[in-house]
Amino acid sequence: MARCFKLLIPGFRGHNRLKNKDKKKGDDMNWGNKIAVVFALFVALVITMVTISFNQDVNLVAENYYEEEIAYQSHMKKVANAMEWDTPIKVEQQGDVVYLYFQNAGEVEGEITFFRPSDAKMDFKVDLEEENYIPVEKLQSGVWQVDISWSKGEKAYHKEERIFIQK
Repeated sequence: MARCFKLLIPGFRGHNRLKNKDKKKGDDMNWGNKIAVVFALFVALVITMVTISFNQDVNLVAENYYEEEIAYQSHMKKVANAMEWDTPIKVEQQGDVVYLYFQNAGEVEGEITFFRPSDAKMDFKVDLEEENYIPVEKLQSGVWQVDISWSKGEKAYHKEERIFIQK
């Protein structure tokens, strides 16, 4: 009977399959070993992904979210005050310099914060003056958020601008 199947089905070895002379290279691994290898590869993949995820930087906009959330209403009041400010505030790039035009800055105190959304290490602050200018070399190309906070007398103000730096 095995001889008939050998003739009809190429590769059929019948009962001789278990003999060493007919074994191919790779037939010696059974299903249990294959499952163990696949499981070991999966575990190695999971460990690699966990290691990579722990080594990634997590850039937060603010380190103290709780305190900022409590002060959110006062922040919104500052933003509303800035909308009522009588002179326009402009942030724009002109060639190799980023200008911030703030009229009547001699009468106010404040600061300008440059936030880089993709890298918190690049954030920096400067004091507010009537004409602020930042050299473009100090800024990386891409999107920046410029937060301007100032006060005049007892009234506080806050304005946020987004700019795209091109080099």
